[in-house]
Amino acid sequence: MKQFKYIFILIFSAFILTNCSEEGLLEETDLDQIDTEKVYSDVERTRAVLMDLYARMRELTNTSSGTFSRMESMGTTNSLLDNVTDDGGGMAGKSKALPAVNRMVTGGLTSSVNFIAFTNPWNWYYRAIRNANQFLANVDRSPLDNTEKEYAKVEARFLRALYYHELMRWFGGLVITTDVLDPFAFETTKREDLETTVRFIVAEFDAVGQPGVLPEKWDDSNYGRVTRGAALAYKARTLLYGASPLYRKNGTTVTWQEAADAAKEVMNLNVYQLYYDAVDVSKSYTRLFNERVNNETILQYLRPDDNDLYNNFPTEDGWNVNKEVGTIPTQQFVDCYDMLDGTEPITGYNGDAFSPIINPASGYDEQNPFVNRDPRFKQTILHDRATWPLVNAVVNKMLDLTKPYRWLSGYYLVKYLDDRIDHMKGGSTSMNFQMMRYAEVLLNYAEAINEAANNADNRQLAVAQLNAIRARAGITGALNAADFTQDQLRERIRKERRVELCFEEHRFFDIRRWDIAKDVLNKPAVGIAKVDGKYVRIKVEDRIFNERMNFMPIPLSDVNNCPLIYQNEGY
Repeated sequence: MKQFKYIFILIFSAFILTNCSEEGLLEETDLDQIDTEKVYSDVERTRAVLMDLYARMRELTNTSSGTFSRMESMGTTNSLLDNVTDDGGGMAGKSKALPAVNRMVTGGLTSSVNFIAFTNPWNWYYRAIRNANQFLANVDRSPLDNTEKEYAKVEARFLRALYYHELMRWFGGLVITTDVLDPFAFETTKREDLETTVRFIVAEFDAVGQPGVLPEKWDDSNYGRVTRGAALAYKARTLLYGASPLYRKNGTTVTWQEAADAAKEVMNLNVYQLYYDAVDVSKSYTRLFNERVNNETILQYLRPDDNDLYNNFPTEDGWNVNKEVGTIPTQQFVDCYDMLDGTEPITGYNGDAFSPIINPASGYDEQNPFVNRDPRFKQTILHDRATWPLVNAVVNKMLDLTKPYRWLSGYYLVKYLDDRIDHMKGGSTSMNFQMMRYAEVLLNYAEAINEAANNADNRQLAVAQLNAIRARAGITGALNAADFTQDQLRERIRKERRVELCFEEHRFFDIRRWDIAKDVLNKPAVGIAKVDGKYVRIKVEDRIFNERMNFMPIPLSDVNNCPLIYQNEGY
């Protein structure tokens, strides 16, 4: 087989199949529109179909928005899904407002208007599922050798389960099919309930995660292909969702112990570990996102080396030539970062995020708020008076909030960015989207084991995972399980998850599955400004959340055309 990494990187033009034949045979990526006889009689064309299935792991919007963008793009700038959570904001209601973002933060969702700017996940992933079914039905007659053919079938089955998993997170109960035909062409198409959906996805991941079905690791030439660990990790995440309050409220029977056991199975593989940078251990967290091959990554969406995410830099001259910022952190998110010694600087709010309750024992100072914080803070967020090593040949370029630029929240996202390059001078770096990494597995286990039973032993197991993650980050003080009740630890785990996995597009789904979106999203997004030399909290934008938005609307056309497809409540 050709080197997998090379082929895999090429697919992120979104149209790899266009490049596979001088005859234009594969100009369409939809497999029902290509000549299957020609495709499955040719080794390279068969492989190209599998590569296209990998390419569909992430929804694509347009050719300039990159593949991190889940909501919308404004030419060259990504608006991440986190921008419609309490972690991000700033583009609704502005002079360059993004309609999809605006609809999400104002509650303006309908079943007749797409809630993502370019590609509805319902359509995107069901097309991918149809293509996977087509591949599985035809690959046996291809000239691939038997070993490669068997792996290809398992990979396609994993990817099909992944697409169902993503659809479940958006919509809840699903239409489930393993048929090569388009299920939405028939009056008998049925949408299953959430319990059936969750159990189907779990069973699929479990089947391909059995010993010997997938390798635990591939060699470097095949890096990026799915592994047994990926199957087991996605099984664990699906069960975690199934045990969560929103899912239980909608009929699932998954227990927290099931979710904990599944996450522990991944841990027991002894294949993965938290990443520590060999050159500078203090930058392990930030370097993780620029190292394509590492032992923490379980599955990532590989992209060509690029510098496109630097468009989230400030709109000030010298930082961002496009003057567009699509994703900005909020003050609510900034408040989640502990102090360096592990103490919490802010323990709550008096009514809203404009009036924080400050922990006097932490040493936190509202007018000097960026010192002695969790090291992940400065590896994720650019703040006032912070410097960046090199911006357009300027050494230690400093952010200054007092300058008359459009600062939005006053914070900028630098997670994923590599401070070793000058992006405006043509530098590029690896910036791949982490689909699943080991830190998430540890957090999934911590959450599930704490919920599984209200006892000291389970809390000890949960806190051990938090301490491992926090130690890698560089926090000097450890948490003590004896200091927490089950309820208190639940909130600590959620906070740690929010910080560690920030802007990896978890928060959107987490606040929904925890059934707390109604509590955290019916409040304004808050930022920071500098007035007369002092920091003050400001409103960035108003937010409205309706509980119907816990799940997204099924497209009206499918609901109208298929009598057994029911719409989600409230639409």
